[in-house]
Amino acid sequence: MTEPGVYRVFAGVAFGGSVLVGTPLGMWWLAWLYLGASALSVDALLLHAGVQVFGLFGTLIVGVAHHLLPRFTGRPVAASALTPWLAGLLGAGLALRVAAVVSGAAALTLAGVLAQAVAFGLFAGWVWRTLDPPPLARLRRHLTASSAWLAAACALEIVSRLVALADGRVVPDLGAMRAVHSTALLGGVIGWVSGVLLRAGPMFVPGWQVPGAVVTLVLRGPLVAVALSVAALLAGPVAAIALARLADLAALGTLAAVFLSAGALRRSGRALPMLSRSHAEARIVRLGAACALAGTLGAAGLALGAGAALPHHALADALRHLLTVGVLTSIVVAMTFRLIPVLEGVVLSWPWLRMVAFVALLGAVILRMAQGLAVGGWPRLGPAVALSGALAWIALAAVAVSLAAAMIRRAG
Repeated sequence: MTEPGVYRVFAGVAFGGSVLVGTPLGMWWLAWLYLGASALSVDALLLHAGVQVFGLFGTLIVGVAHHLLPRFTGRPVAASALTPWLAGLLGAGLALRVAAVVSGAAALTLAGVLAQAVAFGLFAGWVWRTLDPPPLARLRRHLTASSAWLAAACALEIVSRLVALADGRVVPDLGAMRAVHSTALLGGVIGWVSGVLLRAGPMFVPGWQVPGAVVTLVLRGPLVAVALSVAALLAGPVAAIALARLADLAALGTLAAVFLSAGALRRSGRALPMLSRSHAEARIVRLGAACALAGTLGAAGLALGAGAALPHHALADALRHLLTVGVLTSIVVAMTFRLIPVLEGVVLSWPWLRMVAFVALLGAVILRMAQGLAVGGWPRLGPAVALSGALAWIALAAVAVSLAAAMIRRAG
């Protein structure tokens, strides 16, 4: 018997928002930079970031948590009285963000961010209440704090936008918005991903074990990353670059340490790596792990070269998308393909879409990493960088179509 599809509404909001709004806006921005397309407004660019961070990653976390946390505690999967409110608030928040950019009504953005802030705050409380068995005390604190970072990021965005409106500006300070997205990504999303990896690893791989030192890193890494991101907001130009890259280093290094120390890439006989039930999914997981390691090295190098004459903005953007596309989207895609048969009780309608997603993600990562070269003296690479956005969209569309097909088959 399949379990209740509590995650369905959340997945629909997350993948629908990303495939229809978030990723296409990113494609438009790249087309403007490198293909001569019409300019993308700052509001639309901020919407791209908001949809991907809070609408895709944040909303998926809330939905999937309804299935993962009961497995951690040994309780049955079921929607709580809070679940419909969480789905409604997150869905409304996303819709209001989009409507604000379309209509130009700044008040709608504030309403949307407030809805998401309330949702993530309520979710943090639900996580605390759900993970109440004493053996889960450390995980309880960690995942509750990670959820709270998502709420805190939304609260910081509200303050930034109110300050801008008080000053007669429609667009908030971009430095403050970078801190908003860094807090949500490095503290909230990576905090959740790394925390779940600690607990869920044995569910997928016999002998999975994370060394104690890495566990400590996971529990402290997101806090360090957020602190460095906030410090970057207050620092001078060169120091801000160094601190921001050190924040990326703390977050990416945490994920890389978990992947490598626990042997996520190691084979044991016929066993597959963690988070996969087929070799197709295993390739996607390995891609995410490789991107985490590459990002760690890249962040360290950029922090050391903060004072050098480099195209820092372009390199920072490439590094951030190595995190969001190469690491986080790879994990989302692999986990979704893995969980569709488990949660929906049906086999994948088109298994070959897993390979499509892998090739698209690999291409997106490789081409996006050429962004620094395109800005730093190799402009002919610009069209290739622009193509990376379309490839990322293909990967997300492949998993979204697979999920929708499984839901339709189960309902039939």
